[in-house]
Amino acid sequence: VAVCLISNTALLPSGMTLGFTAVALPYMLQPNDLFHVDSDQASWIASIAAIITPLGCLTSGPIIDRFGRKTGLLLINIPAFLGWLCIAIKPSLTLIYIGRLLTGFACGFSSTPATVYIAESSTPSLRGYLVTGTSIAISLGVAIVYIMGLFLRENWQLVAGLCSAFPIISMISIICLMPESPAWLIRRGKYKKASESMQFLRGKVSAESVQKELDELIEKLKSSSNKATNFAASIKAFSRPESYKPFILMNTFFLFQQLTGIFVVIFYAVDVVKEAGVKSDPFVIAVLIGLTRLFFTIAAAWMSKSLGRRITALVSGVGMTISLMVLSILSEDVESPSFIPVITILVYILASTVGFLTLPWAMIGEVYPAQVRGIASGATTCITYIVSFIVVKLYPKMLETLNKHGVFYFYGAMALLGTIFVFFFLPETQGKSLAEIEQHFAKRSEYTLVHLF
Repeated sequence: VAVCLISNTALLPSGMTLGFTAVALPYMLQPNDLFHVDSDQASWIASIAAIITPLGCLTSGPIIDRFGRKTGLLLINIPAFLGWLCIAIKPSLTLIYIGRLLTGFACGFSSTPATVYIAESSTPSLRGYLVTGTSIAISLGVAIVYIMGLFLRENWQLVAGLCSAFPIISMISIICLMPESPAWLIRRGKYKKASESMQFLRGKVSAESVQKELDELIEKLKSSSNKATNFAASIKAFSRPESYKPFILMNTFFLFQQLTGIFVVIFYAVDVVKEAGVKSDPFVIAVLIGLTRLFFTIAAAWMSKSLGRRITALVSGVGMTISLMVLSILSEDVESPSFIPVITILVYILASTVGFLTLPWAMIGEVYPAQVRGIASGATTCITYIVSFIVVKLYPKMLETLNKHGVFYFYGAMALLGTIFVFFFLPETQGKSLAEIEQHFAKRSEYTLVHLF
C-alpha cells in the first residue's frame, strides 16, 4: 500500500497543473499586476496544457513498456519540474506558455504509469481500491494549489516555485523506496529481480507464498503473450460491434463530461465563483471546491460499487442539471441569501465528481475488448483532451457572447442531455465480468447507441 501511495506522488503535479490557472489568472488579468495579460492570452495560458496532453498520453505507453514502470514514473517528474521552473523564474508570456506545455505533457504522461504499476504490484483484494488512488492524487494536487493560492494570493510565481518542489520530492521517494514492477521484470526475463521486488512489495509474507504468487504471475503472462495481437489485427477488430459500440458510447460520455463545464471549473475556479454571484472570498470558496472534489473522489469508488455505474451517473447528471440551472438564475443578480450560491456550486462539484468526472475514466478499462483496449483507450483519452482544450479555451468567449447566465444555462442543458444519454444508452458494468460486458455489446439491442444514427 505504501509503495502504491508513493507511485501516486508523481500525479500531484498533474493536479496542480489543472488547478494553477484558477488562482493565477485573476491576478495576471489585473492591470496593476507586474505581469499583465489580456483575456485571450489568459485563455491560452489555461488551455494550452490540455492541447499537449494527448502527446503525453501516447508517449507514456511505449516508454513504460520498454524502460519499465518505475522509470516511467521518474520521467514524469522531469518535464513537470522544468515546466514549473519556467513559470516561476520570470514573468514572461513565452516562458509561461513553455511551462504550461511541459506540465501539460507531464499531465498526459502520468495517465498510465501509476495506474499500470499499481495494477501489477498490488494484491487482488486491494487492487480495486488502490487504482482509484490516481484520481485521488490528482484531486489532492488541485486542492493543494488552491490552498497555496489562498495564502499567497497575488504571488503566483511563488506558487509555481513551490509546485516545482513536488516533482523533486516524488523522484527522491521513487528512487529510494519503490522497486520495479514484478510483472515488467518477468516480461524482461529478470526472474531473480522480480522475486526480490515481489518480496519487498509483500513485506512479511512468507517466501513460499511470494514464490507461489510469482509462479502464477509467470503462467498468466505466458498465456497473455500467446494471445497478443498486432496493430493491424486490432484495427480490423474495430469493425465488430463489441468494439465500435463501446467506442462511440465512451466518446459520447466523455463529450458530455467536457460540455458540462467540469474542467472549466477546475481551470477557472476563482472566476467561476465570481460569475456565480458569490459574495464571499472567491479564493476561500475555491479551496472548498478543491476539498469537496477531493472528498467525493474518494467517495465515488464506494458509491459506484454500492449503487452501480448507471444509478451513480444518473444521480450525478440530475444533480448537475439542477445546480447549473439554479446558478444560471442566481447569476442574473437575483436577490438571495449569500450562502445559496456557495451551496449550489458545492452541490455541482459533489454531483459532477461522483459521476460524470470519475465514471468515464473508470469504465474506459472495462468496456473495450482486450484486442482493441490499448488503441481504443488511447484514442478516447486523446479525443477527450482535445475537446477539453476547446472547451477551456472558449470559456472567456462564451462569457462575452452568452454572458454568465447563458454559460451556466448551456452547461445545464448539456448536463440534462448527458443524463438522458446515460438513461437510454449506458449499460451497467458494475459486478459484471469483462466477458459479459463484451457479450452485451456484441448482441443486437433495441437501445443501442449506434441505432440512434
